[in-house]
Amino acid sequence: MSKLHFQSIKGQAREILTAILKSPEVASCNLKETLALRLACEEIVMNVTTYAYPEGADGFLDVDIQKTDRITIRFEDGGVPFNPLEQKEPHTTLSWKQRRLGGLGIFLLRRKMDDVRYVYENHKNVLTIEKVI
Repeated sequence: MSKLHFQSIKGQAREILTAILKSPEVASCNLKETLALRLACEEIVMNVTTYAYPEGADGFLDVDIQKTDRITIRFEDGGVPFNPLEQKEPHTTLSWKQRRLGGLGIFLLRRKMDDVRYVYENHKNVLTIEKVI
């Protein structure tokens, strides 16, 4: 099990994503699994590093990664409470000109992962994703 801690996360999305993808658990996945995990993790990391903390505040992101018959990645931050699973799904049948901005990343994350869960506990956002391997 890998436990990663990132402090001072503003502007650090690329470094955080690289560390997650280089973890032994993710690095040992096949290409199809790795691409799905990369898409999901990139969406989550970008959202946390960009929106989780108020303007001028810089917080933390903890990532726990476990591999059994599935990859489980748990993201925990101390930012503003936000459940991405409560967001409306985008209208994918509309043309890109007709759609409102936002929501497509979470939509894709939900489609690529086998399970996505959110809870707000101990003043922390906890988002867990699972991919059966």
